[in-house]
Amino acid sequence: MRVEIVAIGTELLLGQIVDTNATKIAKMLRDIGVDVFYKTTVGDNDARIVEVLNIALNRADVVITSGGLGPTVDDKTRQGVATATGRALVYSYELEEQIRARFRGFGREMAENNKRQAFIPEGAQILTNPVGTAPCFLAEDTQGRGAIISLPGVPRELEYMMTHTVIPLLIERMGGAKIIKAHILRVSAVGESNIDNVITDLMELTNPTVGLAAHGGITDIRVAAKANNEAEADALIAPIEAELRQRLGVTIYGTGTDTMPGVVAKLLTDRGLTMSVVDVITRGEVAQWFAQENLAHLLTNPQQFPNIATMIEQLELDPTDLPAGLAAKIARHIKPEHGLGLAMVGPFAQNSCFLAVAGPDDFVQVWPNHSYSDDEYRRKWLTIQGLDWVRRVLLGQLTSPVDWVQS
Repeated sequence: MRVEIVAIGTELLLGQIVDTNATKIAKMLRDIGVDVFYKTTVGDNDARIVEVLNIALNRADVVITSGGLGPTVDDKTRQGVATATGRALVYSYELEEQIRARFRGFGREMAENNKRQAFIPEGAQILTNPVGTAPCFLAEDTQGRGAIISLPGVPRELEYMMTHTVIPLLIERMGGAKIIKAHILRVSAVGESNIDNVITDLMELTNPTVGLAAHGGITDIRVAAKANNEAEADALIAPIEAELRQRLGVTIYGTGTDTMPGVVAKLLTDRGLTMSVVDVITRGEVAQWFAQENLAHLLTNPQQFPNIATMIEQLELDPTDLPAGLAAKIARHIKPEHGLGLAMVGPFAQNSCFLAVAGPDDFVQVWPNHSYSDDEYRRKWLTIQGLDWVRRVLLGQLTSPVDWVQS
């Protein structure tokens, strides 16, 4: 079954509110094996609502709308659905009584303008909304293209209606629920385009499907399988995950919601180690990330400096040292007796900076970066890279091209 989501409301287009409803609907549909190929947002305009709904009916079995069922003049979903499905908009005294009953339950009288909510496409199936005043309905298209289910824009009401009415209704129409399960592999230190080159053939699969999403030094690989149950989905995902791990190796640092600080922290804890950090280029991101995940106890005296000169003065370093050597010296100097040292220093000439990790077996690894800029994205990217080198040191897998500075 193909379902399209149509979010209705000019406030969504103006950025006044964030559309969490579409995300909720999509996740709930995924869990019963429904395909969602399109999601559209349209403002409170009669012609555009009808246009969008007609497009959706031409390519989906069911269209789910959210919003536009209130009592005000700009709530235009009812008329839009009626027009798109080829039906007249008629008044329902049954709905009027339901709305009045809801207001009586609140200890209030229904206002005159709430009568607008009692209009419904002729012949539509009323879907009773016991948690709100906006009636919901299902209208079949008179041309046989499919059906439109209209739900309120209030998130609490929408979630209730999806859970208790819409999902059971869709399962019945499908002849039983299926499942779409998504498994995420998290990759660091490899660009999205490079991953694409390595796994292009896998990204052409139809079930399971493989997709990429990049953000700030990390690329997520999504493996999604459609099956009758979770066990069957897992069986489809397993060989693809194994192949991805074979091709990408140590660059895969975690799965699901794993974070880089969390992964590094577990490696440190398992080995009974701590880490010390000197940071000049990210404004203390490493320490902040560890603190946010309640992992600050694994950092030994993290130090942040506003610039190179202050760091050299306070750590009593030789200002004539070359940048790579200086980074290596700092990492070695701050390394705890039982742990690792991470130095993140710069910028030097031509906006270069250096990350250095001092680890076991008395060595220092130095990684140069020649495109430093002081912005949030770059700071996050460098922090991820620094922690990834720490992770690789702890795993004993230094397979990427790096500059080495031996002790």
